[in-house]
Amino acid sequence: MKNRAAIALLSMHLAVLAACGEDAGKQSRELQGGEIVRVGTNVLTETDLENLLPEGEKIPFSPEEKKAFVDRWIKTEILYQGALRRGLADDPRIQARLRSLEQEYLADHLVYLELRDKTRVTEEEVEEYFREHESEYMYEYRVSHILVNTIEDAQRVRELLETHSFSWVANRHSVDPVAKRGGDLGYLTKGNMIPEFETVIFDMKPNEVSDVVKSDFGYHFIKLVGMREALVKVDLADVRAQIMNALMIQKREHVYREFIEELQGTADIEYYDPSYYPGSVESPADTLGDQP
Repeated sequence: MKNRAAIALLSMHLAVLAACGEDAGKQSRELQGGEIVRVGTNVLTETDLENLLPEGEKIPFSPEEKKAFVDRWIKTEILYQGALRRGLADDPRIQARLRSLEQEYLADHLVYLELRDKTRVTEEEVEEYFREHESEYMYEYRVSHILVNTIEDAQRVRELLETHSFSWVANRHSVDPVAKRGGDLGYLTKGNMIPEFETVIFDMKPNEVSDVVKSDFGYHFIKLVGMREALVKVDLADVRAQIMNALMIQKREHVYREFIEELQGTADIEYYDPSYYPGSVESPADTLGDQP
């Protein structure tokens, strides 16, 4: 409940900030029923509360949550009107930031609507995925890794692995706390490792070391130490929710890429400074994987 209220309060806060372009001197609107509170010329209504609740939320506000929301709205409205009196709405930096917030919010909501309408996972798709990947659930994978923060560090690790053991490099250069164990992560199973690991581990052989793998955590080198048969047999019922979530993520990524490509194909885009054109400056990350 607290998380839901926090999300609603954040949505309300952004909505209030986006209203900075409104005329602060307008007259109070006539009361038409459903009004909750007025601060200066601005009124909060029950409809406002409903509109600020994130879409898809089925559980209504409790009385306590509504009181907390209204209290937060009042405090924010007081500050907002004070900012208007000081002329902060005319600050070019504030105006640019508000336009950016509006742009980001509308863009995010458009993506949400597109994904909501076009991403569905059927039971047939779940069953097909399990049949195709069932062998991956039959084993546990002993995995070690080296984690570094930058592509430059990854290049250095790559060079060291040519002349030193994996555990030696992990103990001295990995930023993961398990580095002191030679990077050993123990036995992992399909579904309980990050997706980037799964993209390479199932195609590796014991004692093989991957090339650099990028994730949200940084840059990894992964070693498949060994495999063993899973201690517990896995049935579809055990991993149905896991598969459903994985397929949903895949579909969302696919739909998002197609949607962006579709919009880019019709957008009127012109670069006045060619140095900002995509691909105009080659990133070290683009070339690391091509080196022998």
